[in-house]
Order: sequence, then C-alpha cells, then structure tokens
Amino acid sequence: MGRMSDRSCSGALNLGKFFYGNERGIMLIELLLALALALLIIGILQQVTGLVFNGYRDSTNRAELQYSSRMALDCIQQDIRTSRDFQVSADGSKLIITGPGGENIYIYANNGNLYRVYKSTVPVAENFSAVEFSKSGSKLQGKLMLHNQDGDCEIEFYCFSRVLQAQE
Repeated sequence: MGRMSDRSCSGALNLGKFFYGNERGIMLIELLLALALALLIIGILQQVTGLVFNGYRDSTNRAELQYSSRMALDCIQQDIRTSRDFQVSADGSKLIITGPGGENIYIYANNGNLYRVYKSTVPVAENFSAVEFSKSGSKLQGKLMLHNQDGDCEIEFYCFSRVLQAQE
C-alpha cells in the first residue's frame, strides 16, 4: 500500500510540474495582456481628453464671437441713440452718423475688424468679415457677419434713433 500512495504523490507532482513548470511563458503572456490593457486604457483616455479639449476650444471661440458682437452692438446702438441723424452708404457697408454736436462718425468693417471713425480710427471689435446696414425712417437695421477658425456667425439687429432737435 505504501507504493500506491507514492505513485499517486509522484503523479500529482508530475502534473503540477506540467502546468507550472514553464513560468517564463506564463509571465510573458501576462505581461503582453497587461501591456495590451494599458494601451487600451491610454487610447480611451486620449479620446476623452481630445473631446474635452475640443469642447473647450469650441466654447472659447463661441464666447469670442459673442463678445465681439456684443461690443459692436453696444457701440452702434449708443451712437445711433444719441445721434441727430444717420445715413447708410449706397452699398450698405458703411454707417454715417451725425452726432449730437454735428460731428460725423463712421462705422464699417475692414480687414477683420469693425472700425469707428471719430477724430481717429479706432477698432471696436474683431473677427468681422462684413457688415450690412439699411435705414428705414429712424430705424437702423443691420447684419453683422463674424468669422473665426471654427466658422461663421451672423447677428441681425435693429435699433431706433432718438432724433435730437436742433436748438435754435
């Protein structure tokens, strides 16, 4: 009986040696699986990071266009509301405002900026591709066309002049 138990023990040892004897191969497979998993996780993180940065860039560019349009609208509306009168050039690309003191103020877009000319030329806002103005009585109707690397934006607006009476 002693011999049978020796055989079953030696058989179990041989079986264990068969599965676990080649540890170098198993470690290599584990290393390759870990490397593949790490590369998969890095790829996923790269995609998520790219989406976050693209969202941030888009939001920043949109905010830049909104800021430019707000600056332009504030300037134009302030000048129109305090004007004696205003005219629009024949092609609608230039606004000529007669200020409260009789001075002329010009507003137009050129080289990507919106300019206001009164005694000196001052850029009011950037990212402008064009402007269109039209006049109907004391109503100014306009379209601001803005552009940056993410695309175009158009803002349509109107405002009314508070016509000042000339003092005699």
